[in-house]
Amino acid sequence: MTIKTKPISVKQAQTQANLVIHAIELPSAKVELCAFPELQAETIVVTEQHSVLSLGLSRLLEQAEGRYTSFKAPRFRRFGTLNFRPADIPFEVRVSQGKYHTIRCRFNTKTLQDLGITTSELDEAQLEACFDIHAPRIEDAMMRLADEVANQSSDSATLISALLTTIAVDLSRYIHDAKHRELPHRGGLAPRHLRLVFARLDQIGAPPSVAEMAALCGLSRYHFMRAFKESIGESPSNYAQKILMARARALIASSERPLGEIAQELGYTSNAAFSAAFRRHCGRSPRAWRACLR
Repeated sequence: MTIKTKPISVKQAQTQANLVIHAIELPSAKVELCAFPELQAETIVVTEQHSVLSLGLSRLLEQAEGRYTSFKAPRFRRFGTLNFRPADIPFEVRVSQGKYHTIRCRFNTKTLQDLGITTSELDEAQLEACFDIHAPRIEDAMMRLADEVANQSSDSATLISALLTTIAVDLSRYIHDAKHRELPHRGGLAPRHLRLVFARLDQIGAPPSVAEMAALCGLSRYHFMRAFKESIGESPSNYAQKILMARARALIASSERPLGEIAQELGYTSNAAFSAAFRRHCGRSPRAWRACLR
């Protein structure tokens, strides 16, 4: 007989130790690889005790949004795959029912303060930017962190410490730059164009071509490629591939579907092509990735 577990609340998910699959604690931060069971749909006010940087390793909930109630005109913002929740700042979170996997870094206050991040002094633009972080360098380092935490060896602490330093420095730069992110950026895509592209990349199926993304913005292919790289820091094709691999990780982690079926859904013509692409991006095969999340 299969026992159906009852969905847990967001607050329970924050504190239940058995949700952590692998972890390591260092002076700068505690790193946790987590598997969250079914969450119940709810809207609550949450205050993090530590500043938390999270990268979703599987598809997030159908709806996960937040807002800082101290803003004059608060509006809910969708949490992106990579997001940062500063300590001691109450925010309202709204989630739909669902489950997911994530790698998260709980930074010590001093670690961030040494880099000039004092959470109580962050302005509205900086806090808004933390809901959905588009920073390839941080995401890449978080992916390496997830792999190292899941497969620890005698020298893992040294590598994880170095990765945490890299992540913290890049996060500090991202947050400081957020003060000016809403201003017109010479050569970059307008915010409305970025929203159109991100919405298309979020759709299920094979990723759009560069020509399709350019057409969405009403730009030439050359102008779009140059502006996209100026805004995001990498080419649109590379970024689309990262989104595709994030979707692959989600499908692998959240179900027992055959890998060939997942490859076909993502637009790959063969299992071998899918496995090779996944290994290049994630550092291990789809089968090994699924195993490390169990």
